[in-house]
Amino acid sequence: MIQELKKIMMKAKVEKDTIKSNLISTLVAEAVMIGKNDGNRETTEAETLNIIKKFLKNVNENIKILDELGKDKTSVLREKEILEALLPKQLSAEELEKVVDGIVAKLPEKSVKMMGAVMAELKKSHDGQFDGKAASEIVKKCLSK
Repeated sequence: MIQELKKIMMKAKVEKDTIKSNLISTLVAEAVMIGKNDGNRETTEAETLNIIKKFLKNVNENIKILDELGKDKTSVLREKEILEALLPKQLSAEELEKVVDGIVAKLPEKSVKMMGAVMAELKKSHDGQFDGKAASEIVKKCLSK
């Protein structure tokens, strides 16, 4: 995934899209450091996705702050758009509930004690495609039906 990000960064530099090239450059640098700091290995795709999510979370917080201050948030909105495009397609609430229902149907018992097992299976089959907080709420709802 890092190689793909480097290609996107180079294309952005050629197109003189400074917001995109600077953002991707910072993203790549931080992702590469994870592997280097852990025994000089390659950074995994999951780790890179986590970095993208972390950046997106920070951008969303910046948008809220700029809204409160009444400041221009054009460049921050552009960063959000770029980061969201790098993530895998996110499951809608309906799609997520359908997946969770399928996992819950295979369980030997329906109880809140099974939440960890459901979340683990969801992560295994759809990692990076859902918001953890939303998934947690849906799992609780499905287990209490």
